[in-house]
Amino acid sequence: MNASPSTIRRARAVFQCAIELDGVEREEFVRDACNGDDSLHAFVETLLAADLDEGASFTMSPAIERVEDAERSEPRRYPLPAGYSRVRELGVGGSGRVELCRENASGALVAIKIVDLRGLGQGGVDRVRREWRILSSVAHPSLVRLRSAGTLEDRYVYLVMDFVDGLDIRSHVEINMLDARGIAELMLPVAEALSLAHERGVVHRDLKPSNILVGDDGRARLLDFGAARVSVGGAVSIHHHTLTGEMVGTLTYMSPEQAAGRPSEVDGRTDVYQLATLVYELIEGQPPFELDGLTLAETISAIVSTKPSPMSKPVEEGGASPELARVIMKALAKKPAGRQSDMKAFIAAMRRALAKGVRASTVK
Repeated sequence: MNASPSTIRRARAVFQCAIELDGVEREEFVRDACNGDDSLHAFVETLLAADLDEGASFTMSPAIERVEDAERSEPRRYPLPAGYSRVRELGVGGSGRVELCRENASGALVAIKIVDLRGLGQGGVDRVRREWRILSSVAHPSLVRLRSAGTLEDRYVYLVMDFVDGLDIRSHVEINMLDARGIAELMLPVAEALSLAHERGVVHRDLKPSNILVGDDGRARLLDFGAARVSVGGAVSIHHHTLTGEMVGTLTYMSPEQAAGRPSEVDGRTDVYQLATLVYELIEGQPPFELDGLTLAETISAIVSTKPSPMSKPVEEGGASPELARVIMKALAKKPAGRQSDMKAFIAAMRRALAKGVRASTVK
C-alpha cells in the first residue's frame, strides 16, 4: 500500500488511539477521525488488522486480506423486537447495527438500533443506557424521537426511533447551495433543541455533520446522545469514551476544554463551541483552523491554543454578515467564559444578527 508521509503520520496517530478502544467505539472513532479520507481509513484498518496478529510485522498484504475476508463473510443477524419487519441495514459497528424496519401495525418506517451488550465494556453499556434515558426525557421537533426501547434475549438492547429519510447536514448544505443565512436558520432549531437538553442537565458533547440529518421536510434533526454528559440531582456524571480516555467527542469539532482533558469545565458552552465550529465550517467550507496532516499531539495543541481564522467568505458569495461572523467567532473563544453565557444567549445573538442583516438589505 502506497501512502504519503502525511497519511502515514496521521494513520499512526489514529491507530495509537484506536487500539485503546473496543468494538463499536473503535469503529466510530476511526470513522470520525478519518473524516471521509478513504486512503487514511484503509491504512488505519490495515494497522488495526495487523495488530490482531500476535507478533505481526505490519506487512500490509495479510492484513488487507483479513479485512476483505471479513467483508465477504455473512453478516450476523440481530433479533428484532416483536411487531417489526426488517427492510435493510442502515449502519453497522463492532457491537451492533442500525436497521431500517417497518412497524407491522402502522406500516411506518423506523430506525432500530440494536446493540449486543456482550461486545461492549461497562462504558459501552452505560453509553447505550444513557442514550435511552436521554431520548426518553427530552422531546423536541429537532430531536429524533424515541418510540420505544427494551432488551432482547438478555443480551441485546434496542432503541426504536423515528426514521429520518434525508442527508447529513453538510451534504444538504452543499447540494442546496445554502448561504450563511440559510445555514444559520437551518441550525437555529437544533440550537433550541440543545438548549432544552441543557435545561434537563444534558450536554451533547459530540456535535458533527453525521449527527445532524435534514429530512425531506427541510428540518434538521439531532441524533446520537451516546457521548452526552448528564447532571443528576446536582451531581455531574462524567463519561469518557474516545481518544486517551480523558476526552469525549469527535476531534475536528472538539472544544478546547475537551481536547485539554478538563471535564470539569464541560457544560452547555461546550455545545455552543461545537455548534459554532460546525456553522463556521458549513459557511466557510473549511474548519476554523487547519488540522490536515497534523499528528494527534499537534491537533490537540491547535484546538487548545491556535486562534481560529477570521471568517473571510464574502457576503455576496454566501458568506456571513459582519454581525453574524462576530457571533460565531465569539462562540469559538478558547475559554468557556469568553463565549456566550449559554445556548439561549447564543440563539438570541444569532437572531439579532440575522434580523440586522435583513434590515441592512432592506435599506439598500
